[in-house]
Amino acid sequence: MDFTPEELREYREALRDRICSICRKFGYDEVCGIGEDGECPFDRHLPKLLDAVLTTPRSDQIADYIPKIRELVCSTCPNQNDRGVCKSRDMAYCGLDSFLVLVVQVIEETYDRLRPQTRPADKRAAA
Repeated sequence: MDFTPEELREYREALRDRICSICRKFGYDEVCGIGEDGECPFDRHLPKLLDAVLTTPRSDQIADYIPKIRELVCSTCPNQNDRGVCKSRDMAYCGLDSFLVLVVQVIEETYDRLRPQTRPADKRAAA
């Protein structure tokens, strides 16, 4: 999917407001960074994260989103090794993984606000 700079900014602000604020409140922001520079996972992976979430048909099950997130996002993260092992994720130091349910919710809500009526079929509606 292609996103305009304005759309990327909207998604980033929504994630910052809803998730990064939690990290800061509980002191989690000291450990959620990626790599040596301690970069926020949302800053580093935002376009890939948006692709992973928004190309997955909507679901009430977070497990439906995980394979695509692992494929598009985690596979390119310096915290994950070649075998798919991520010590940050395993130790609950990955802000993306720790707040994955909320991340998906924020992305989908922002998408609905920015591009109403253009999302692929909802798995919940088909059931």
